[in-house]
Formats: sequence, structure tokens, C-alpha cells
Amino acid sequence: MKPMRRNFTSPELEGKLDELTEGALFQITSWDYASLFGSNDVAATRLRNFARSHVCVASYSDGAILFRKKPPLQSDESTA
Repeated sequence: MKPMRRNFTSPELEGKLDELTEGALFQITSWDYASLFGSNDVAATRLRNFARSHVCVASYSDGAILFRKKPPLQSDESTA
């Protein structure tokens, strides 16, 4: 897992998530989560949509948010 650091910007986080390989993890602090996505009721939805747009799943951990890169979806042609 890649190490945490503070004060991520949205473009930096996007770059880190785009660099992840399948199954790899990346984490940010809860402080960065609040700074990037907010702390209101819609913050979790923003986080989920952000992670999904980078083919990741976001999970809450003690003091951190973990992003895991998902495997690419197979097309119907490859399973036929």
C-alpha cells in the first residue's frame, strides 16, 4: 500500500488513483477527505462517485480513506 501524506489536491489524488494497478491500495487521511469532499451529508456520495470514475472502490478506515483499484470489467464479447 502506498503511504499516506497530508494536503492532497484533487488533481494529485486523481493522478495517484489513475496510476494504481489492479488490486493496489492508496489511502488519504480523514482530514484530506474532509478537505476534498466535504463533511456534510453528500460527501460520501461525492467520494463514491469520484472513486468510481477512477475505477476504484473507497472504504473508510480508522482515520483514513482507502482506495482500491478494481479489475477492468470484461466485455460481453470476451465471455462469449
